[in-house]
Amino acid sequence: MQDKQNSEKQHSVTGINIQFLDIFFIVLTAIVFGFILIISATVNSRFHAVEHAIAKFVICEQSSELIKESSNYLTDRARLFVVTHKEMYAQDYLEEINIAKRQEKALENLEKVCSEKDLALQRLKIAIEQCNSLIKMELYAIRLAYQVINSENIPPQIAEIPIRGIDENTTSKQLQETALNNLYSEGYLIYKTRINENCRLTIAAIENQIKDELNMNADELGTNIQRLRFLFLLLLIVNVILFISFAYLIILPLENFKNSIKNDTKLSVIGSLECKQLAESYNEIYDLKAQNEQSLLKKAEYDALTGILNRRAFDQICQTSADKKQQIALLLIDMDNFKCINDNYGHAGGDIALQELSRILTETFRTDDYVARIGGDEFSVIMPHCGRQSAYIIKQKILSVNEKLLNIKDGIKPVSISVGVAFSKNGYNDELFKKADKALYIVKEKGKRGCEIYEENYATEE
Repeated sequence: MQDKQNSEKQHSVTGINIQFLDIFFIVLTAIVFGFILIISATVNSRFHAVEHAIAKFVICEQSSELIKESSNYLTDRARLFVVTHKEMYAQDYLEEINIAKRQEKALENLEKVCSEKDLALQRLKIAIEQCNSLIKMELYAIRLAYQVINSENIPPQIAEIPIRGIDENTTSKQLQETALNNLYSEGYLIYKTRINENCRLTIAAIENQIKDELNMNADELGTNIQRLRFLFLLLLIVNVILFISFAYLIILPLENFKNSIKNDTKLSVIGSLECKQLAESYNEIYDLKAQNEQSLLKKAEYDALTGILNRRAFDQICQTSADKKQQIALLLIDMDNFKCINDNYGHAGGDIALQELSRILTETFRTDDYVARIGGDEFSVIMPHCGRQSAYIIKQKILSVNEKLLNIKDGIKPVSISVGVAFSKNGYNDELFKKADKALYIVKEKGKRGCEIYEENYATEE
């Protein structure tokens, strides 16, 4: 029946379920991270597209410059040979078209990054065709120059070029003029201009294409970066909310629970649903334990003469204090000159003195304090939740007790007490009793009728 009532009470507790909250935040974080990964992949692909576009532009520019350099170099070597008739220039020319092949390499490089539909590739192919036409004119001029110098070491590639419109009456001067005309004619210069123009147009075409691609990629990159910023901000907000939620629903309640348990009080029903259920369960156990302790105290034996707790009850209270590890103050009280009182007033007078002391102690100390008679004229007070900061208050209470003992009924005199006090943060133990007893001994040594607080330097003095 009790279990059923407890179950119904726990079901009546409402609050935020931390397990559900945890799953919610995990799913939300996973979704946000998923979007971040997707957008990051898109951003990465756009960056690669930009890198490819820039590389494409660089290759096109290099290819165009390479074709112009090669064409200018061939023109320079051909003209130098025709003018100076030094065969090394002709050899340089042939090495350029047969070994270096810069124009062919330029075309190969451009074909790697451009498709046949790209205007840049089309322009460059036209420029190369025009370069090939110039090469034919230059090779013919070189052939004529070899004819002028009548060299026997004509390279085979030059020798196989047929000479047109030349007979036995053609002079060397005429051959030289024809060769120079081939390299400096208006038609030749037009080809050179067109080659340069097509190289320029190649760069312009790829530049426009790259510019369009960069603009498109830049726009999308900007959009995706804004999305990433939003997602990171959302992630930050989620983490802040998560931290605040866990702090409010778990950390703060647990800190409150720790302090309540330390102070031996009931738990506040706060925090998440799980914390509230835990607090309810603990409070039920706390109430049951309190009832058991109260029942135990009620069953404890009281001293027949004085009506206060006896030694057995004192021992039980000490054990409970040790189990709870409470902060306590232990007072060991000894009635001064009790033998003289018995000798002067008889045992009846001694009993009256003990009864009056018990009454005054009970009235002087708090209702939460435990006043016990632990021997013939020996008393003790256990003060729960009492630390060294209460030393002055305790001394004042003992002073008050001694003042009241001056005027007890039936005129019994002299009646006074000596008190030794010790403090513990972890409940009762034998060491605590020894400390209080040591302090009591010091009071006796000083002449009785007083109160002494145990200090740690007493141990070194011994």
